[in-house]
Amino acid sequence: MASLYKIAIVGRVNVGKSTLFNRLISDQKAITSHVAGTTRDRNYAVCSWKDMDFSLIDTGGLERQSDDDIDEQIIKQAQIAIKEADLLLFVVDTKTGIMPADLELAKEFRKNKKPIILVANKTDNNKLRQHTADFYKLNFDKPWPISAINGVGTGDLLDEVVVRLKKLKKKKRLKEAPVDEKIVRVAIVGKPNVGKSSIINAILGEQRVIVSATAHTTRDSQDIEFIFEGQKILFVDTAGMRRRSKKSADAFEKQSVDQSVESIKKADIAILVTDVNKKLSWQDKHLLDEADEAGVGLIILANKWDMIPDKTTDTVKEFEMYYKRFFPFIKWAPLIFSSATKKIRIKKILDSVVSIYAEKNKVISENALDKLLKSIVKKHKPSRGKGTKHPYIYSLKQLRTNPPIFTIKIDFKADLHDSYLRFIENNLRYKFGFEGTPIHIRVLKSQNTKDR
Repeated sequence: MASLYKIAIVGRVNVGKSTLFNRLISDQKAITSHVAGTTRDRNYAVCSWKDMDFSLIDTGGLERQSDDDIDEQIIKQAQIAIKEADLLLFVVDTKTGIMPADLELAKEFRKNKKPIILVANKTDNNKLRQHTADFYKLNFDKPWPISAINGVGTGDLLDEVVVRLKKLKKKKRLKEAPVDEKIVRVAIVGKPNVGKSSIINAILGEQRVIVSATAHTTRDSQDIEFIFEGQKILFVDTAGMRRRSKKSADAFEKQSVDQSVESIKKADIAILVTDVNKKLSWQDKHLLDEADEAGVGLIILANKWDMIPDKTTDTVKEFEMYYKRFFPFIKWAPLIFSSATKKIRIKKILDSVVSIYAEKNKVISENALDKLLKSIVKKHKPSRGKGTKHPYIYSLKQLRTNPPIFTIKIDFKADLHDSYLRFIENNLRYKFGFEGTPIHIRVLKSQNTKDR
């Protein structure tokens, strides 16, 4: 995305910036509402129009609502977007007309001297369309009347965007070159205030997402691309997840949590961030269940490790035992004791991501699996489950990767005990590794001896 022109959507609060962002990228990526301050972090996405790709940046309102530190950080995030943008879409609200904040922003944007397209949003009818002439007072070129919520005028706006970009003299590619290597999608998940956004910032070495002691600071899931040792990684910073029944949960949180669950399902690897100073909970188990069911790789972070007092050589072992007892069903996920604020084991997180992705895509030859199957049966004969016939395993084969799926073929009337399937999985891990990735084993039954 670094090679594309960047367009920042800016303006005061509640003018419809996120609605316009979603409309232009044809996706509901940004959470929208009538409540001021909904958007907080910078939100990036690629927009394509007339054979041209460019990067859109959604920003929070450039208007202080309170003395809250989050308001200050929202404005800083928007200012960063303005600084890196090649073109600004300055969004105003036709229904409210020119507001004092619009005049102040117009003055600041003129000082910036970057190309600006003035967008008169919420022009939902002809009567409102007549009012757009008032925005000439902001001393920009003609205001472009649109309705982001229903799409009216957005095609004309994109036509103008393309015209403006073609006039820029910067030598940038207007279309991304094809990416040969796979981008590893990594979802950062966890309860509120465990340090998810701080981990992202520590990895990137910059204040990319807002960090605050206020619970549920992150709302939109943030897609952040990063390259580590030649491997492209797309980190997805998600909102903190807690019990849906909690009375304090609001509409923002519901949308954010839904986004988080979707991020897990789309990920190659999920990093569960926990606060090592606090007890693990039902929410942590639920998040791991979501990840395991989706077949994604897993890393468990015991974050804020620097805050554990009086650590001894046995401290790590004690915490390892605690985590293993709490998550007995996920013994294969690496546990990393980290600190985002002190940058402790940040590189180890990245090393694990690259390693686990390789494990998820590992292919085992049929010859190696045949030898392993003979060894397994020799150690322990197959245990009968609910079937009427003692099971005999004819083959063990790998069906696919990412995640690794294996098939074992037995006779139609036979049935294998669940414990024996776990025994096979443990032997696969002992022999071939697969750290950090789930393994699925499917039992196939056949009456045809030719299929064996």
